[in-house]
Amino acid sequence: MFGYEELRKIFIFQAMTSRSGTLLSLGTLGMWGFSPAFDLQEGVASPADETNGNHDDTPLRILLVNPGDIRHVLTTISRSRRWQKRPVHIYLFEKAIESLARALLLLQIVHEWEMPLRHRCNLFLEVFGNALVQERTSEFIEEKARELVDLICNEDGRLADLVDLSHLKMKERDALVETFQAWHANMSLKKIDQASVIHVRQFKEWRNSGIAFEFGDQSYTTPNRSMAAYTEATKRGHGSVLCRGYWLDIIVGPYISYGVDCYQSNKFATGLFEIHNKGTGCEQNRHNTAEVAVYNVLSCLHEIETGEIYKMTKAHDVYSGIGEDDTKVSVVEDNQDEDPDEVDARKRARNIIDTLGSAKVTLLTGSIDDVLSKSRYRGLFDHVHLSVHASHLVTKPGISGEDAAWTTVLKPNAKVSIESSVFLLPLKEDQRLTYMEKLVEFAKTSGLAPSKPISFSPKDVYDIKNAVLHFNYTR
Repeated sequence: MFGYEELRKIFIFQAMTSRSGTLLSLGTLGMWGFSPAFDLQEGVASPADETNGNHDDTPLRILLVNPGDIRHVLTTISRSRRWQKRPVHIYLFEKAIESLARALLLLQIVHEWEMPLRHRCNLFLEVFGNALVQERTSEFIEEKARELVDLICNEDGRLADLVDLSHLKMKERDALVETFQAWHANMSLKKIDQASVIHVRQFKEWRNSGIAFEFGDQSYTTPNRSMAAYTEATKRGHGSVLCRGYWLDIIVGPYISYGVDCYQSNKFATGLFEIHNKGTGCEQNRHNTAEVAVYNVLSCLHEIETGEIYKMTKAHDVYSGIGEDDTKVSVVEDNQDEDPDEVDARKRARNIIDTLGSAKVTLLTGSIDDVLSKSRYRGLFDHVHLSVHASHLVTKPGISGEDAAWTTVLKPNAKVSIESSVFLLPLKEDQRLTYMEKLVEFAKTSGLAPSKPISFSPKDVYDIKNAVLHFNYTR
């Protein structure tokens, strides 16, 4: 019979060839996730068409632990009109302060309503996934960094009503400010079987250059400073020190968050996964992961500013659902008469503010154990999501037969979603299978029951539906 420590070693390190090599290739901190984006209200909230327009003023509270990016936040907020109208309070915990800073930058891009939808989508993906960006994008990051400093110091700006900073300590706010200031230029191959839409050539290009998303004939030559971060290291004669650099995943890539799955609103969206030459041994996806990512981000941005589900109107054209009116925005001086373009831009702004108005994103950082032990969070959350970087929480047993300490933040019958090993490419097939089995086993000891019967076989580690495992808290 395995003891706790033995099971934990199997769960995390079984047959690892090298902690400094294979394991660390996933990065010492995360700025993108290892599972596709999904709506955190699903399975928790009541569909809008079943509530007869009735409102619920009780906030739905959701905790995300080390998700690495805002994919779940963005998807949840964008689809909020699909559910009964109620406040949605999302608590975003990131251990790395730089990941919180990136989350704010990406939320700021979502809020850039003057920018045409297509341009905003491309900019979002460029900042999100590229180590090298266009010079104009670098200048944009610097400009937004200054605005975000104002947000942190004065709680002023477009994100002031959306983002709650009150749970951050002063030293954590200072660390955010230092991160934004560091963004100024004068400062400071393995096949993915589960996602064939990621073309091998495209994947190699990212591995070689750090550029994941390219649009047109643009030149990507400037470092993306929002990807720089500090990590602990040991210096001879000085002990532990902090080193600044690029410490992110270099083996999976930023494609999984937005580029391998989507909400298929019509046959044209389904066609994004069309495969040519089926059964010939020379199968090839007609579309690639960048197109799927564009479709997903466009869908979120479009639904935020219109309240309507994004639908392609032409086969094989991910931008076809935008419409001609959304491809341009004219800048009009204050002393000029308003023109239709400016009126339309203001309408988009009102819609964006209306969609985001029911949401609140609370920033958390520091030690997750310290955060979860605070009485203010006891029994608070309807849904908790644990990323790969936080799944160790389920391996910590309770005391004297009690449930694990982290479950004290859950409401009765709360939902828990845990990122699995489906996209952890450094692990071999049997390691990924063991990881998933142990994940379920440990979850059960924490009082969690699978939302549906789970029994894994080797083929299940290649099923994208298993990228996130869903549980119900039964206590």
